[in-house]
Amino acid sequence: MKKIIFLSTLAVVGVLSGAAFAADMAVKAAPLAVQRCAADQFRGGYVGVNGGAVNWTANRTDQDEVLVDSASYVQKTWAGLVGAQAGYNWGTCNTIYGIEVDGDWVSGRANTQLLPNLPFFNININSRWDALVTGRGRAGLVIDNMLLYVTGGVAAGHFKTNYFTHFVIPGFIDTTSTFNTDQWRWGLAAGVGAEWALGTNWTLRTEVLYVDFIESSHRVVFVPGVPPGFASFKESDSAWITRIGVNYRFGAGAVVARY
Repeated sequence: MKKIIFLSTLAVVGVLSGAAFAADMAVKAAPLAVQRCAADQFRGGYVGVNGGAVNWTANRTDQDEVLVDSASYVQKTWAGLVGAQAGYNWGTCNTIYGIEVDGDWVSGRANTQLLPNLPFFNININSRWDALVTGRGRAGLVIDNMLLYVTGGVAAGHFKTNYFTHFVIPGFIDTTSTFNTDQWRWGLAAGVGAEWALGTNWTLRTEVLYVDFIESSHRVVFVPGVPPGFASFKESDSAWITRIGVNYRFGAGAVVARY
């Protein structure tokens, strides 16, 4: 009888020990969830909107002394811009590289009045900048939920300039001469920025860009007549841009488990 009780006890202990060992092995064999790479928060395609401020410098050069003197007139002003962007990011676990295109409406207006104290002359250079488009590459480092990046590429801007002179002596002379330029000009854009992941699909970013547009020359009929009067002007533009934006990222993935 004692042997039976002893053997039964050993059997129960063995069964319990085996069950505990099996449970322990099951726990150890369970897949271990791994945090996704930091760059996963920014990979993929995205669209967004942006807005900010522009510090614009316009250079207008009268080469033939048509306005007053053969001189360059520098116009500086602040403006606003608002627009949208789209892009795609690739990357490794902690780095991102991608491409982006954007288009913005710009509220740039600058006016220079020459000889403002003379009573019979009204001479103005009025410049407008109303559109900006860029196509740029981006590359950066992801730290936690923040992407720090550099960017550079090409830019195009739409500019309009009006050169206007009005000379009047009441009862004797009243002459007006005007010329308008309306053109898209190419340039280069470069800058830096930071972007933060806000949950699964949304990101918030801020960036600073410098854009410089190629100088252009114009030879125009400034004074109609026989023979007409010709004038030559040079125009160049540059700007510092600071803006913030919000992006929506497509195709956000789930955390991948490792076995």
